Amino acid sequence: MKTYTIKSGDSLGSIAFKQLGATAKWREIAELNNIVNPSKIEVGQVLQLPIESEPEASTERADVIIIEEDPRVYYQYQNNPAKNFLGKKFRKGIYRRGVHTTEKFIEENPALLAGLKISKSEVNALLATSENEGNLDAVNTWDNSFMSFGMFQWTLGAGTAQGELPALIKLVKEKYPDAFEQFCGQFDVDVSADTNDTYGYLIYKNKKVNSDADKQFFRSNIVAYRFAAAGMDNRVCAVEVLHAINRFNLFYFNRIDKLGGNALFDLLSSEYAAALFLDNHVNRPAYLWPSVAKAVSNAGLSYDQLKNGGDREEMKVINQYLNIRETYGSSPMTDAKNRAAVTKRYLDAGKISASKGSFKSNRTLR
Repeated sequence: MKTYTIKSGDSLGSIAFKQLGATAKWREIAELNNIVNPSKIEVGQVLQLPIESEPEASTERADVIIIEEDPRVYYQYQNNPAKNFLGKKFRKGIYRRGVHTTEKFIEENPALLAGLKISKSEVNALLATSENEGNLDAVNTWDNSFMSFGMFQWTLGAGTAQGELPALIKLVKEKYPDAFEQFCGQFDVDVSADTNDTYGYLIYKNKKVNSDADKQFFRSNIVAYRFAAAGMDNRVCAVEVLHAINRFNLFYFNRIDKLGGNALFDLLSSEYAAALFLDNHVNRPAYLWPSVAKAVSNAGLSYDQLKNGGDREEMKVINQYLNIRETYGSSPMTDAKNRAAVTKRYLDAGKISASKGSFKSNRTLR
């Protein structure tokens, strides 16, 4: 078993980045060492580090049996003695970090993504962000959102609130009706008619799921299994990638007063900028626009100078922005410095470009 002794200045994110090559793997370290609060680690503490495992075989089946061996939960198929890990019990439900990474899926399925009209540039920006988030088959049923799923942990929504998960399922239904039927329809799960591209509600047995009592069913281990199985299906994974990329439509192309009537894309249009902004919007969406506005001011540039400038002006603002986002707001971005280091690694490896105008979106084709 590989171990690591915590040093001064370490965080779980920085340890995961240095020891495992991906900041997002801090969750695996936390789970393995029973760490509930990742900010409460001590110098000298010895951590066990996870051993990489191969992804499980994919697909949902009707003959599944759920086995609970506290604190772990497994699934097993009838007439098959093999047990498969589903998740670990935590608080009100279970936590599953998943095994299917975005990077590996994208690498192995270019044709599937091309069929969804996803550009290479959009893929580049997403890859430089996705390591900071979860795996494609990640599931969380333990918090007040009842069910969170996938790389960006789309949720069912707390209490009576709408959630982002129904919007993802709506997109699966539109793009791959057969996959929707396999993982949702045959189990009486649908999306409400008022679900839009971002938020909505599920329907279960012809009833809108919009209360704590109705959402409780989606905490059950059998539902967690169905979502985990969906996250191992290439069709659903492709829609996760598309839905994640569609997030740019929420913040990147809209003109707003906070940026002098400009859109972020008008001002900062490199793949590097796009990846950093997506990372920020997933983690602290409300902080993105004001952080950029402050960065432009600190760089001593006007919006027109930035809009009409080149690579030099763009990088000047990005450098200011990276410093600002580490401390901006009452609850700054989680592990902002190491998250930025992940994206920078993609830049240094030549996988994304810092050139102004290098980010190309296919949004008008979809």
